[in-house]
Amino acid sequence: MASVVQSNSTSNARSKLKDKADIQKPQVNFKEKINNDPQPFLHKLKEKPYSLNPLSFQERDSHPYEFELENFTPDPIFLDVKNDVPLFPLSKTPLIIVDSTERFEHLLQDLLLQTVIAVDLEHHDSRSYQGITCLMQISTCKSDYIVDTLKLWDQLQPLNQVFCNPKILKIFQAAENDVLWLQRDFGIYVVNLFDTCQAASVLGFERKGLAFLLQHYCQIRISKCYQRADWRIRPLSKEMLNYARGDTHYLIYIYERLKQDLNSCRLRGKLESSIREEGKEGFLEKCQELKSSKANQTTAKNTGVKRMLEVWKNSRSICLRRYKVPPKETYLKSYNNLAQKNKNFNKQQLYALQELCAWRDRVARDEDESPNFVIPNYMLVKITYHLPNNQEGLLHCCSHAPFVQQHLLHIHGIMLKARAINISSSASKEARTTSETKQQYKNDRKRKRTFTFAESSKSRRLTKNRAVKDVSSILKKSARVRKTSRVELTNLACEKKSCATTKKEKPSQSQNM
Repeated sequence: MASVVQSNSTSNARSKLKDKADIQKPQVNFKEKINNDPQPFLHKLKEKPYSLNPLSFQERDSHPYEFELENFTPDPIFLDVKNDVPLFPLSKTPLIIVDSTERFEHLLQDLLLQTVIAVDLEHHDSRSYQGITCLMQISTCKSDYIVDTLKLWDQLQPLNQVFCNPKILKIFQAAENDVLWLQRDFGIYVVNLFDTCQAASVLGFERKGLAFLLQHYCQIRISKCYQRADWRIRPLSKEMLNYARGDTHYLIYIYERLKQDLNSCRLRGKLESSIREEGKEGFLEKCQELKSSKANQTTAKNTGVKRMLEVWKNSRSICLRRYKVPPKETYLKSYNNLAQKNKNFNKQQLYALQELCAWRDRVARDEDESPNFVIPNYMLVKITYHLPNNQEGLLHCCSHAPFVQQHLLHIHGIMLKARAINISSSASKEARTTSETKQQYKNDRKRKRTFTFAESSKSRRLTKNRAVKDVSSILKKSARVRKTSRVELTNLACEKKSCATTKKEKPSQSQNM
């Protein structure tokens, strides 16, 4: 049964590789070739809008907006809480596809008029070493935009006029990766971010994902079937478009509802603590006091503001993150994981596995492919296990790996070097070490059993000796009792005898008298 499952998983992996190979890589059409060299990441900014520290623009290996973010505080208008927030369905909101320069200019002008927008990205990493951003979704209070980033790859940096504007709030859901992808692909940085995931964390929600927030605040259930979809596909289906716009369409409404809860969270916390400490009657009295007392209401309001500022502070720390290119030693992580799963590999196989992982990483960087697409892990393990000594054997192990065919001579050289390693001494050493370990284990077990037996025997002897001592003490005590009783009886007998003698002697005395 296990072999059937393995063959099915292998066939599924092959079919996925084939499907992804059929789609043309959009990176080919980019003006600037993607650089995967393991060097420090340099920012791509051509200009720096809303700059407070112009010198940081020249330091390309640092965060260009670090100074602006550290000195940022949200405008008080963002701390205002709205009680009545309308929820507009998708069907009543226009959807605008931005896939040309003219539409991008229209989008930019519209966003510059907004105070609050919602943003999300769709990412792809199966046919790219670092990954590429395939879509950018932006929602305002009146429209939903889907930006085709693959077509406008080299034209999106003017969005910094919006994303770096501290007067325009950008709402993200779990922005940790999105912020880094914007830096890496487009040179876009974010100032004034509100992360709904951070707000859910401050509120103490057990779940913080978008699906939970949609169900909690909007009573909407969404399907995550397109979460791992290939977003390079063009044209996008209607279902994929609706899924993509759904990630940002409701975020502005959720943001307002989260602010309501953050503002009233302290008040609810006091009431909940009162009902625990004072019971139901005390709870009702406390409730009336808090409602009637302006001082308590002011305290609750100030605490709500502090909670909202805490969300902005946590979101700002996300914006301060810097993208880093994967280091040269990244392949060692794959090697260690595979070596850990295949602990029976000998010295030859481990050498081959490490060299293959290093080769795969170099090819993936040069061709801008994911390492798993260059050669999947199951093929890597298969080659390592068999160590084919000829090229035909290599091709038999990797029939669906085009990069193996292109680098066949190099991989064959790795196999020959691996086979040339002498493992007889190491094998005997390993066998000797294994036997010694087994013998040591047996000795330990035997010593443990002997010690346990000795301990148990000792305890039994101690118990037996204690019992014997107890019995002997009892016998001695009883003997003393019997001896004492005999002495007493003897004395009594003597007393009776003396009494009898006295009685006999009395008449004689009387007769003599």
